[in-house]
Amino acid sequence: MSSAHDQAHHDPHHQSFISKYIFSTDHKVIGIQYLFMSLFFLFFGFCLMLLMRWQIAYPGHPLPIIGNLFGADSMPGGVMLPEFYNQLGAMHGTIMVFLGVVPLGFAVFGNYLIPLQIGAKDMAFPRLNMFSYWSFFVGGLLMLSSFFLPGGPG
Repeated sequence: MSSAHDQAHHDPHHQSFISKYIFSTDHKVIGIQYLFMSLFFLFFGFCLMLLMRWQIAYPGHPLPIIGNLFGADSMPGGVMLPEFYNQLGAMHGTIMVFLGVVPLGFAVFGNYLIPLQIGAKDMAFPRLNMFSYWSFFVGGLLMLSSFFLPGGPG
């Protein structure tokens, strides 16, 4: 008689790391993916807020260390232009709401907890659930990439 450990060790349906954790259809893994991406976007939005606070605290002074990374169109000589400040404000609010708070409040808890609370094995459409996460991820990257376009973000 074989033990459960032996059966699990010789499982013919062994999943690779990529299929198990990156392109997973497990609602708990997708909930954790939403959690980490939401926290990343919240951190990014927080960093944008720090840049705006620097401008309020020290108007007309160059931003130390990273001021020259933003280019002459946004921060010539490390000094923030008013247009760039407005862009930071718009992107800060958009990122914090649509990429941070809403996914954290609904997607993380909805994916992770609701199936556990109702006793379901998984979500109704697990592949669609996985696709929704990757749509969120790609949409967030597109939003962040707008900082590198001519004219800056919205």
